[in-house]
Amino acid sequence: MGKTKTFGKQKVSSKSTQRKQTSRKIKADMCVDVYDPTEALLDEDKIGRVIWECLKEGDAEGVIEIIQIHLAAVNKTQFAKKAQIPKTPMYHSFRSKNPTIKTLAKLVHAFA
Repeated sequence: MGKTKTFGKQKVSSKSTQRKQTSRKIKADMCVDVYDPTEALLDEDKIGRVIWECLKEGDAEGVIEIIQIHLAAVNKTQFAKKAQIPKTPMYHSFRSKNPTIKTLAKLVHAFA
């Protein structure tokens, strides 16, 4: 028996995947506000209030998630230097979702 021939490149099965994303035009009389979530993520007062609410609710994972989101908004390498925490323990503590109190204290102290 001979070998069956196959095409080298797969064909796209749907036309919708071939469409390019187009930009939308907004009418001139429409009022659109620009929202930058980074400003809220860098606001220490808001971050502190959210962490406090999570602690009152007993949501330890929420506290860790908020700190992760804040660190994503801040340059992590510069923050690790400022907090005097090596990068590896900082990343590992958030991956395991169980950082030590010492690590959290250094992070909060660096925020201040």
